[in-house]
Amino acid sequence: MKNIYIFLLLLSGLFFSACVLEETTGDISRVTIFPTITMNGSELLFVTMGDTYVDEGAVSTVGETEIETTTTYTAGLYAGAAGVDTSKADKYFVQYSAENDDGFSGSALRTVWVVPPTGDLVTSIEGLYTIDVQRAPTFTPSAQYDDLEYVFIWKISENTYGISGAIGGYYDLGRGYGPAYAATGATIIANDIAANDFSYTGAFINGFGLAIDISAFTVDAAEQSITYTGAGDFGNGTFKVQLTQVQF
Repeated sequence: MKNIYIFLLLLSGLFFSACVLEETTGDISRVTIFPTITMNGSELLFVTMGDTYVDEGAVSTVGETEIETTTTYTAGLYAGAAGVDTSKADKYFVQYSAENDDGFSGSALRTVWVVPPTGDLVTSIEGLYTIDVQRAPTFTPSAQYDDLEYVFIWKISENTYGISGAIGGYYDLGRGYGPAYAATGATIIANDIAANDFSYTGAFINGFGLAIDISAFTVDAAEQSITYTGAGDFGNGTFKVQLTQVQF
């Protein structure tokens, strides 16, 4: 009986060793070094409409060795223009990526805002604006919807302007739903800026399929701010928006 017990013990040991060997790497191991991407210049850029944008690029390395960098431009988030199109106010991304010999990749991302010229709010309402927005029925301020970045207003013709957010970024920025939920497409006709005499065409929230109307558009040049109301035909669909112009 003792011999049988020893035999079974040896047999189980061999079985266990076989299992262990089956799960090993066969004494082969490899260390891979992931690519490091170093951008030239800033990760965040503001370029005025009409100016020339020249990308500063990035350098990719594996250890001390420089490798090839691939640069990819996204379409503008709001206007959809290809690359960094400085004829259209929009938010763009430039992605830099590289891959090592083992197929492992690294990447880095630059954000580029193409912004309208900063208007004086006397003869022009163009510019880039931070946003505070409150929703009906209480219109209670909330940190989630304060100091949002950004709404931009650009000139379409002599006295006609486009605006990227007719409800001030409540859904696309405040709730993080993305550009499909910005209320876009509205135009503002400045009949007399100093007298706060404006006319409007409506906007549309594509993600919801909802129309938005602008009203009570008021400019305060001294405070470098604009207030207005955006409203849609849905529950609690009225939004009070305060814009503060970013100074460059």
